[in-house]
Amino acid sequence: MNRYSAIAVVLLSATCADGAEKNLDRTFTVAPGGSLIVEADSASVQVSGADSNQVTIHMRAKGADKDLADTKLEAVQSGNAVTVTLRRPKSDGWFNWRSWSTEESIEVTVPRRYLVSVRTGGGSVELSDTTGTATLKTSGGEIIAKRVTGNIELRTSGGEIEADTIRGDVDADTSGGDVRLLRIDGKIKANTSGGGVRVSLVGANREISATTSGGDIELIVPRATTGNVDASTSGGEVTADLPILAAVRKDGRLEGTLNGGGPTIYAHTSGGSISLRPEN
Repeated sequence: MNRYSAIAVVLLSATCADGAEKNLDRTFTVAPGGSLIVEADSASVQVSGADSNQVTIHMRAKGADKDLADTKLEAVQSGNAVTVTLRRPKSDGWFNWRSWSTEESIEVTVPRRYLVSVRTGGGSVELSDTTGTATLKTSGGEIIAKRVTGNIELRTSGGEIEADTIRGDVDADTSGGDVRLLRIDGKIKANTSGGGVRVSLVGANREISATTSGGDIELIVPRATTGNVDASTSGGEVTADLPILAAVRKDGRLEGTLNGGGPTIYAHTSGGSISLRPEN
């Protein structure tokens, strides 16, 4: 067998082993008001709230037998706190060129009133129907949060962020993707290094900041919103269909007061246009 044939055999063997699965299912009885912590080297994570006093966990990894044997799936309870972990073994050194081929996912159902913290090294993160503060972070995937009551922090190094119907402060940041924060009743901070920003506010303005290095910004607020507007662009125009008493309006910049002034409404883009308009 020549060296090219040997390589072909190795690749075929790896392909044949790709169908194996490793699963972990756990259910814990807890009291509302507890906390969930999810730590994963690489996994898509979905967390949802339900009218229940249980935390239900389903973890799944699919891939080659060797990869699965070395992958750790764990869920443990301490009082009303539950920690979920999905780990791969550390590299043996600089010259360990082994590549991982597993597909990993974590699905968790918690009581509606529950604190949530998720950190994954690669995969999407979704959260819905919970009450309590939440921190969602991924190094490579989109983040979606819907129908959450509580302050939320959303961080991704490469994906879109969408938050819809949030009663609480929202702090969202991505290094590459659009940010859409819709029907937010709270303080808003939205930043992307490579995409557009769309924000819609419900309730009173508690402060808005929307920034992007390469896209358009759209801000939608109630007609009665009060604030001090500071909007600027280096590569587009600023338009406003709101009763802004302008102090500065020229060269892609608009500064002024809205309905007598109030908390700051700040928007800046280096490569797009900015629009401010009332909700329909």
